[in-house]
Amino acid sequence: MKAAPDSAAAFHPTPPDPLTYQECLPTIAARMSVASRLYQLQTTEQQLRDQRRRLQETESRLDHNDELAAAESELSDLDSRLNAAEKHQRALEWEVDDLNAKIHGLNERLYSGTVRNPKELMSLEQDIQGLKKHLAGKEEQLLEAMGDTELLQQEAATLRQRVADLAAAWEEEKVSLRDVRESLKTDVARLSEARTAIRQEIGPEASQRYDQLTKAKGLAMVKVEQGRCKGCNLTVPAGLWQRARAGEMVECGSCGRLIYVE
Repeated sequence: MKAAPDSAAAFHPTPPDPLTYQECLPTIAARMSVASRLYQLQTTEQQLRDQRRRLQETESRLDHNDELAAAESELSDLDSRLNAAEKHQRALEWEVDDLNAKIHGLNERLYSGTVRNPKELMSLEQDIQGLKKHLAGKEEQLLEAMGDTELLQQEAATLRQRVADLAAAWEEEKVSLRDVRESLKTDVARLSEARTAIRQEIGPEASQRYDQLTKAKGLAMVKVEQGRCKGCNLTVPAGLWQRARAGEMVECGSCGRLIYVE
């Protein structure tokens, strides 16, 4: 009587066809690679845009300080007003000095005893009184002008100190900004190289399709989370996102973007 064959030994699974098996794996892997690499390309390009924007802002801050420029402009205007006030004050001082000199000359003539004609003496007294009245008005204007000049000088001194403080602070900030600039330049160079490498890896056809969608939609690749497209927030049929998860380049039926499933 023959012994029954061992059950484990009797099971002989059919091995996969070597050619079919070898062709299938690279195809799936390539599709998965293109989908994931496209999403990585999009992330890289977003980071590259952000870092370029930050680099431009840093360069602008190194070249120009808005707060300091505004303070310097304000100081320039204030200096112009101060110069005009000082010029006006000097003109009034000269007028006051001139009037005092005229009054002094007329007083000397009046009391020198050389003028004896009553009418002439009366005329001198009237001239002196008129000049004194005029002098009083000019002295009042001069006092007001001196007060205005003093206030402007105080404002200018305060503003000059503020400008000096802002300039010193900006010089200190420039040191750190230069470090930030160099770091951003390094990031931009690294991200640019990564973008180029990804585009070379995925090939021109996938790159072109990605670029067309990016231009048309803003974002070419969007994730599918909990069955919803993150681009339009509408439900994606299970069949579509399952194909996307398998590595196919699948578009959302609603917004037309390529969907990506981790």
